[in-house]
Parts: sequence; C-alpha cells; structure tokens
Amino acid sequence: MNPIITGLLLAGAVSIFVITMSGRVGVLLAMKKENRLDHIPYRVAQLVRFGLGQKRMVDPEEFTPGLFHIFIYAAFMVLAVRTVMLFVMGFSSTALDVLTDLSHPAWDVAPPLLGLYKVYLLVKDIVAALALAGVAYFVWTRWKVKPDRMSQSWEAYLILGFIAGLMITEFMFGGSHMVAAHAAAQQVPMGATQVPAAPAAMVWWEPVTSLMGLAMMPLGHTTAHVLGVGGFFIHLTIILAFLNFLPLGKHFHIITGLPNVFFQRTHSTGKLPTPNLEKEEFGTATVKDLTWKNGLDLYSCTECGRCQTHCPTYITGKPLTHKAVNQDLKHWLWDNERWVEEGYGPNGVKEPLPEIVGSALKAETVWACTSCGWCEQACPVFIENVPRLIDMRRYQVQVKAEFPPEIQRVFEGMERQGNPWGLGQDRRDEWAEDLALPTWGDGGEYEYLFFVGCAGSYDDKQKKVSRALVKIMREAGVSFATLSKQEMCNGDSARRMGNEYLYQTLAKTNVESWNAMGVKAVITQCPHCFNTIKNEYPEFGGEYRVINHTQLINELLKDKRIKLSSVMNAGTKLTYHDPCYLGRHNGVYDAPREVLKSIPGLEVVEMQRSQREGFCCGAGGGRMWMEEHIGTRINHNRMNEAALTLKHAEDPNTPYPDAADKKKPGMVGDYKEPGGKGIVAVACPFCSTMLNDAKNDTGREQIQIKDITELVADSMEVSNKGGTVSPSPVVSAKPE
Repeated sequence: MNPIITGLLLAGAVSIFVITMSGRVGVLLAMKKENRLDHIPYRVAQLVRFGLGQKRMVDPEEFTPGLFHIFIYAAFMVLAVRTVMLFVMGFSSTALDVLTDLSHPAWDVAPPLLGLYKVYLLVKDIVAALALAGVAYFVWTRWKVKPDRMSQSWEAYLILGFIAGLMITEFMFGGSHMVAAHAAAQQVPMGATQVPAAPAAMVWWEPVTSLMGLAMMPLGHTTAHVLGVGGFFIHLTIILAFLNFLPLGKHFHIITGLPNVFFQRTHSTGKLPTPNLEKEEFGTATVKDLTWKNGLDLYSCTECGRCQTHCPTYITGKPLTHKAVNQDLKHWLWDNERWVEEGYGPNGVKEPLPEIVGSALKAETVWACTSCGWCEQACPVFIENVPRLIDMRRYQVQVKAEFPPEIQRVFEGMERQGNPWGLGQDRRDEWAEDLALPTWGDGGEYEYLFFVGCAGSYDDKQKKVSRALVKIMREAGVSFATLSKQEMCNGDSARRMGNEYLYQTLAKTNVESWNAMGVKAVITQCPHCFNTIKNEYPEFGGEYRVINHTQLINELLKDKRIKLSSVMNAGTKLTYHDPCYLGRHNGVYDAPREVLKSIPGLEVVEMQRSQREGFCCGAGGGRMWMEEHIGTRINHNRMNEAALTLKHAEDPNTPYPDAADKKKPGMVGDYKEPGGKGIVAVACPFCSTMLNDAKNDTGREQIQIKDITELVADSMEVSNKGGTVSPSPVVSAKPE
C-alpha cells in the first residue's frame, strides 16, 4: 500500500503505547512480590476454560450479553491474525497482491495452504459480522435497557464505535478488491462509472465481504478503489488508536484479562492469604503494600458490574461496590504513578504515600463487606476483592486500632475466654451436661472430633442443634468425642475482622493441641468453622479431614444408618438458605438439599437467589458482630425473599419478580407483605441468628427458622441400639 504512511503510523503509535505501558508496568513492579507461578498445569487449564473459552461470560443469568460479548471477543482473536496481514500488506505490495488475489501464482506452490486460508477468511467474515451484531446489541442495551449494573460512559460508546469501524473497514477493504478482481475479469477499465455485478462475484469463503463488494460495484472501479484504500488506512488508524486507548480505561482488560485469569488463586475462595507477622506484615496501609496481583486485578476490572448483581452491600445501599473500589484504586494508581514508583508526590518532592483508607477509600467502605464471595464468583476475569479488603482491615486493627467500637468486646472475649461472647470457658460444655459425651483424650479411641463451635456451645438456639446432631450421630453409631471445656474458638471472625494476630494465636493453639491428641477427622456444624479448619488450618500444620454436618447426615441417610418418618403435615412448605461459607466458598450445595428432600412431608421450594446465586444473610466477614447503620438491613432483604417464596408456593398467582430483570437487582428482597407460612431451613448458626432476627423484626411469626439437623432429628426413628458404634461413612470434603 504505502510503506511510509504505514511505518509512520506504526512507529508513532507503538512509541506512545510503550511510554504509557512503562508507567503501568512500573507501578506493578513497585508493589509487593507474590508467587503466582506455581501449579502451572492448573493455571493453563483455567486459562483455556475461562480465558480463551470465556466460560463465565455465559453464566445462566448473563447468557445473552455474555454470548454477544463472546462474538466480539472471537472477532478480536480471529482478526488479530488479519491485523498482522494488513500491516504486512502496508509495507509490501507483493504481500498485498498475494493475500488479496487468490488466483495469484504464488498460491500454486502450496494448494493446501490456500484451502486453509480460505477457511480462515470464511471464519473471519462470520465472526466480524457477529461482532457487528454484538455492537448493535450493546448500544441498544446501554441506550434503552440501561441495566443497573452498567455505568453509562462516553468511553463505552467510543469503544463500540471503534469495534464497528474495524469490522466495516475490513469489509470495505475486501469488497474493493473484489470489485477490482471482477472488473479485471470483465475487462472494465479503471475509470468506468460502475462495474456490472454478477453472481460470480460472490465467493463462499468471504460471504459478507462479497455482499460489500456487490454493494460497491455500482460506485465504479475508481470509487471502490478509493474506498478500499481509505478503509485500509482507517482500519490501521483505528487499531493503533484503540491500542493506545486500552491502557487509559476499562478496556485495559483486553490486555490484562487473560494474564489475570492465568494468575488466579489456586485454592478455595474461603482461604485468605496468611501474612508473616514475624516480618511485621500487619496489613495494607498504602498502595505499595498491595501485591502486583492486586494491581493486575485493578487493571483488569471491566466495570461490567456483575459483581453487583447479588452483592448484599450494594443491593442494600451500603457504601461498598467492588466495581467502584476497583475504579477508585486503579485511577489513584494511574494518577500517581511517579509517587508509587519513585516516591515523588504531586508537588514534585519526595513524601510518604498516603494511607488508602482516608484517601482513596473511606473506612466505612472497607468495613461494609460480608466476604460472601459473590463478587469473585461472578467476575469474568477472576478479580480477588475480598482478600484485599481484609488486608486493609488488618492494618486498621493491628496498627491504627481504628475499627467499629462494638467489636472490641468480641476481641476481648476471644482473647480471655476463647469465644466471642466472652462467656466463661467453664460453661462451654453446659449444653451437654446430661448427655455423658466422651471427651477426646479420656483414654478412648474415636474417629471424629466433633468441634461444637462457639455458637453451638453458648447460643441457646444453636445448643438445640448441637444436641440434635449428637442424637443423630449416636443413632447412626458414629464414633466421636468433643473437647468439652478445652474447646476454643477457631478464630474465623477475628481473622475476617482484621485481627490476624488473634486469629493466628487461636489457630496455632488449636492445631498444636489437636495434633498432640492425634485428631485426624473433624465434624463441624458451622460453615465458618468448616471453612477455617478445612482451608486455613493446613498452613499451621492442621491437616484434617473436615466434614460439615449436612454432608455427614446425607451420607448416613444414603447408608440407611438412620431412618426418617413423617412427623409433619404433608405439603409443609420449606425453602433453604445457602450459607456463603458452605455453598459459595466450598461448593457444598447438593448435600443439604438431598437431606431436606429425604424428610417426609416437606415440599422444598427454591428461592430465586439460591445455590451459586445465593444471597448472603449479612453475618459473614465478621459482620455478625457489627451494627448495621447504613441502608436497609441485609437479613431483612433475605427474609423478604423467603417470605415471598413461601407465599408463591402457597399461591402461584402471587406476583414474583422476573429474575431476568437486571434493571432492579434484589427485587425479590423488596417484598413487604407478611408472606407465606412455612420453614426457612438453615445450616449455619450465624444465618440462623440473622434470619430469626429478621423474622421477628418484620413480624413474620408464621415462618419458622430451623437448622437442617433439627428437622432430621425430629423426623428420625430412634431405635434401641443404644448408640452402638458402626464403621463411619466415608464423606468427601471436596466441593460437589
């Protein structure tokens, strides 16, 4: 085409891009080091599945926009090869002739290569047309539908314009060469006002380009040639402008997204990074305390808003949206690159970096998170939001001593009495005084340690659950013992409220004690205990087989070691609330439901936000111990949905919001009527507390909040075996 123009465009654009990227990369290099090059086979598999395969883009709730996004993504991937070809054509007239004229003698040397090239051109044409459909869909969505999760911005329309321009100019360039080839075949001179169209002008390997060529033929050979050349250079200009625009906005994810997927965590989302307190790693104070992966996360945020769809803080009006946090931190980094890299502040003099909390973010934002994990599950590029916020809490607690005042007593209770209520350690086994439970270390041999947990030991309602589980295990002949008065809190709440020192003290004490006792397997009735012991204790040497009570009960039912009979009215309506730390963080969804469906007389109905899309009760992330002053209460939102679900089960004519309406996430949580009668089943003491409070606050006395264990124990047939110990079931602790 024109090597000089092509060279100038390329050199100028690449120079600007390198300068911009040097700043972006420099910031990452200035951040804390972190090893993300372990487990390479797993990372490659995840990259293929979720990066190249775009699996998260087509989740059921977001299938249509996800599909159209894949159209555009596919076009970019396929046209990347075409882009290289176009630049080569710009420098070489020979390459231009060969790549645009498939009858060129050069193709006679390798006929199979010509066949592959035709297939490529066919795929290119199809995906480019689909990309235009995607552009049209997203323009319509932003302009007319305006989903709540999407932020309106000129940048989005500019990028959509760039994409449309790339596809159209690609067709123009190809179409002009079809006009030229057809004109030559028809012996039409260059100056002719039009070129007669003919069916022969259509070729199977470029169907859309052929249509463009047919449309251009009436314009004449000269005009078509001018449009083709113009389209060529406009195409290259858009590509280079696009390239330089990427590091300036949300579309930076086109560069950073695939690496971010590759560098994702390789363990459960329920496991937090463990700082080395001996090296004085006390949390995130400034942006330089963030790791380079944290920085890459910020660069990769697409602002799609999927993290908001079921985010309990966003839906209930709290001052936290992970999208906004990511944007605030990202733009702070970009605006202060020299400060981060070299220490020179805005005034050009060296000065310390400001603390994140108080400059880029407000304290109330950091403390609002319930750590439910929805944002991380929904994110197409695997941004890790929760650990970053928890590490900011660590600094606020351990260095600044600035935190919600109500959690001071929780820390003191754990420090002095080993439980968040601060109740006497000598009262820890009062719930079982009449049960004559065996104690680990009393000389007997037991298969399972039943870790009762703080709520199961001290909370009046949860004590009933503890007793119910003992009843079930004894009936099934499970070999177990407790720690009685020696049991201490596992430390989950302390860790997620930022008191890492207290958590590590509790964890190390428990692990040392249990290992000395020879504990190999642990049964828990609290998902927070389950998650912490299963996912976080191994870092301190606590390698145990950890089983949640719903998994255990499900296996006992399957093995016919317990039998259930009908004690409820037939058709009793029940809906199940998924605990975040059992479901989302550990993948246990089926076991609780299988247990509930085994209970005669129950009719199990699902809430709209259930299983992977389950909605938090509001107690996670240590929020169980904090007051909720801003917005509406999260537990009320969830109880509203449960009441509506039970009402709809009673009367299918009850209006039920459409889950596909993305303009108003959480609509089911806005229900204010009394609702139906029935049971809300739970499998977590925190969820039980929150939903009971919400039930009472909203005046829904017709609804019962029951742990699955209680429902099973009430329905269980009790034999006269006297608790004979049988071989225990093999229960998988892996996600379902």
